[in-house]
Amino acid sequence: MGLRRGKGLQEEYNNSGKSLLVKKYLGAVAFNNITRLAFGKRFVNSEGLMDEQGQEFKAIVSNGLKLGASLAMAEHIPWLRWLFPLEEEAFAKHGARRDRLTRAIMEEHTLARQKSGGAKQHFVDALLTLQDQYDLSEDTIIGLLWDMITAGMDTTAISVEWAMAELIKNPRVQEKAQEELDRVIGYQRVLTESDFSNLPYLQSVAKEALRLHPPTPLMLPHRANSNVKVGGYDIPKGSNVHVNVWAVARDAAVWESPTEFQPERFLEVDVDMKGHDFRLLPFGAGRRVCPGAQLGINLVTSMLGHLLHHFSWAPPNGLKPEEIDMSENPGLVTYMRTPLQAVPTPRLPTHLYKRVAVDM
Repeated sequence: MGLRRGKGLQEEYNNSGKSLLVKKYLGAVAFNNITRLAFGKRFVNSEGLMDEQGQEFKAIVSNGLKLGASLAMAEHIPWLRWLFPLEEEAFAKHGARRDRLTRAIMEEHTLARQKSGGAKQHFVDALLTLQDQYDLSEDTIIGLLWDMITAGMDTTAISVEWAMAELIKNPRVQEKAQEELDRVIGYQRVLTESDFSNLPYLQSVAKEALRLHPPTPLMLPHRANSNVKVGGYDIPKGSNVHVNVWAVARDAAVWESPTEFQPERFLEVDVDMKGHDFRLLPFGAGRRVCPGAQLGINLVTSMLGHLLHHFSWAPPNGLKPEEIDMSENPGLVTYMRTPLQAVPTPRLPTHLYKRVAVDM
């Protein structure tokens, strides 16, 4: 896979003290990561220009989130449903548009496999290769692909933006994470996934960011398939249930100093965040736990590691760290109300910022 290791940031930061919109770069990285994992495709060229298929892809994702938000409002506030009618025609058009693009990409992979005589290690190829063995319909494959895409793209960028805001607001934590990166990786190479196990503090930073700022604060809705009692409350069969993981992660009865960004807490106590410890549930739990939980953790850890290893980060000129706006924009996913602006300072030799080409 072709990997652009900080090159865009380096190019834009040739002028000292330049403030950058962090969200812009995080969104691009998350988009490239997910599309390359799912489809083995890079829709953005070395100049940063997105091709026509990539633009269509992003438009479909954006439209899907918009339609999903209107559906959630209609589903979960019944007495306001008349204000949010379900746009069945719009949903049908969106589905057809999504399926048309996905089938075109699937056909490209089928032809490539027939020509090469084997399948590459991309998610779409894995699904197509196992289609007959597990009786997977084309619709099922398309659904699985888009579950991965919609669950992993925006949420990853959101989580890393919150983490970077906390790191800039807490210079002590940023410096401690960089000291660990410098000790383990040094200044002559870049971070790889095999380094994660030797970077416990970086992993704790990612975990603490997901605790304080879960990208889906109420998780995805669950529906009770029988009458149950939870915490003394009766939940009738068919009820839609949301779990407020944001509140659980900030509960003073569960966490010491719950509103403070303290990654050290996870060095002292090992807390699982893949559904086994109910104090921390950014990916849900049980049979409906996010199937891409480990992928999400790895992407967040990798993005944070590269950003901290390659650059030191400070607030824009004239702004003190404690003045960074940490308020949230309400919605299905929790964006920063004020997108993060930051000033990066390169830390590594110039050659480590160059594009590294790897076969996809």
